[in-house]
Amino acid sequence: MIRHIVMFKLKDFGTEADKMAAAAEVKKRLDELPAAIPVIRKYEAGIDIRKLDWSYDIVLTMDFDSMADLDAYTVHPFHQEFITFNKDYSAAKVCIDYEI
Repeated sequence: MIRHIVMFKLKDFGTEADKMAAAAEVKKRLDELPAAIPVIRKYEAGIDIRKLDWSYDIVLTMDFDSMADLDAYTVHPFHQEFITFNKDYSAAKVCIDYEI
């Protein structure tokens, strides 16, 4: 199996309330991915609660049966739609993929 982890750092939204609303919207859209993309075997996403200077704001963890499934997810139209949507929200992201 392959584990895919992505962390997102949101853009500056002016107020903490606006940033939290943006984080909730991004997470809501992430939560829609498993129903639309059947190769996702396990899914979890969360919003940071510590708010440290070096913290990222949202984390996504997914498991796939194989690299081929991760590749299929990467090019899936619903995932591509999320990427386009997220450009208005995230300033940076980091990713790691590894075998489990």
